[in-house]
Amino acid sequence: MIPNRLGLAVLSVSILAAPVRAASSGAAALQDAFAETAARAKPAVVNISVVQNVQVQAPDFQFGDPEDMLRQYMQGGRPHTYRLPGTGSGFLIDAKGFIVTNDHVVGRANEITVTLAQPDGKETKYSAKVIGRDPSLDLAVVQIQKSDKAFPFLKFADQTPRVGDWAMAIGSPFSLEQTVTVGIISAQRQSMVIEGKRYANMIQTDAAINRGNSGGPLLNLNGEVLGVNTAIFSPSGASAGIGFAIPASQVKDALNYLLAGKRVPRGWLGIALSPVDPVVQRRFALPSPEGALVNQVYPSSPAEKAGIKRGDVIRTFNKTAVASPEDIINAATKLASGKQVPVIIYRKGVPVDLMITLGRRPDWADEPKARGPAEDEESPEDPKKEGAGFRWEGAAFSQEQDGVTVADVKPDSPFAGSLIPGDIVRAVNDHEISSIDGLKTAAKKTKVQDGVFFDILRDGKPRYLSVKP
Repeated sequence: MIPNRLGLAVLSVSILAAPVRAASSGAAALQDAFAETAARAKPAVVNISVVQNVQVQAPDFQFGDPEDMLRQYMQGGRPHTYRLPGTGSGFLIDAKGFIVTNDHVVGRANEITVTLAQPDGKETKYSAKVIGRDPSLDLAVVQIQKSDKAFPFLKFADQTPRVGDWAMAIGSPFSLEQTVTVGIISAQRQSMVIEGKRYANMIQTDAAINRGNSGGPLLNLNGEVLGVNTAIFSPSGASAGIGFAIPASQVKDALNYLLAGKRVPRGWLGIALSPVDPVVQRRFALPSPEGALVNQVYPSSPAEKAGIKRGDVIRTFNKTAVASPEDIINAATKLASGKQVPVIIYRKGVPVDLMITLGRRPDWADEPKARGPAEDEESPEDPKKEGAGFRWEGAAFSQEQDGVTVADVKPDSPFAGSLIPGDIVRAVNDHEISSIDGLKTAAKKTKVQDGVFFDILRDGKPRYLSVKP
């Protein structure tokens, strides 16, 4: 122990005694750029505190005998309202006090308080109200109330940032207002699902973003808004260097509608899609592994009215070739409802031309969906179902009343990340499944290394899964 301590002490002295090298002119200029950008932008970045009134039925025990108390408890008692606080960030977009933030910050708030910080450190609080919401984009506009002051504001960048460009995030992580972090643009994500909600064309950054940063700006070194900080990927709940922002181009396209208190009009098909890979290509006799496989068609939707069926593969949409489901999602959301769109599908290997009239995107379509396999980092194991019924390639299946159910999936199974406990298997490749014996027969005829195509029910909804180790 003594030599280690001495060694540490000597090392400390040598570090302290080392001469401080002058920063290079390039590093000093970059440092000045960070400081100047932060100083210009911070006055226009706000903290948003919200209160949501949540009403629950709670037992209201008065003086009385035990039977009275039990009866009140069983009947739910009287309704009680609880004030549920929350916090987030936002930024001013004009001198009149209009603020852009995330819908998940203010969408259900009953009270909104906006806090602005002055250069001298003083804070001013204002009451605010929601002007417009778009849950689909996760954007909202609120306005400061009862103030004639001209507010500082930020401008949106006109150019799309490049991967590798500097980026600065400002917000209120964990309610620590006016926090500045710096990183780069790490990637451009065409489509992704975050907490059950699908986002398109997200900006990925390694500038630290944490809880409370939602709604704050992601800036370039000119102080222009590149995007609205919205979500993070974090196994621990804290920043892991992977944050996401809604790009400025999407925000600008939506602003006129939000400022008018309207939803952005988007076309809607009413289908659930999944990618096409070589396994799907072989199963559906496609000429190449491109397109979007129709997992589900919602009743009375535009897709159903146009004749699209589950198992169809959409190969072209609006006269444009489809490489992935994102191509259709992005194209449809940019078109207005009522627009007639030609599509070419493959049904049992045969191309079919259809015309679909886009509908108006319903409110329920923007509600978070159940988490799919891509968002489950690891499938939980149920030791009580270990080996139940039948085990196949590290996955356990059990016979239930509704059919064959996935009991657990080992992390090293080729099915891990695709099947999850609770899935009901209805078919494997071309074999329909209704019992454990049927699954055993299908497993014997299936070469997992060639890929496996599952038809399942998840949370009561049909879904295709393609698995290729």
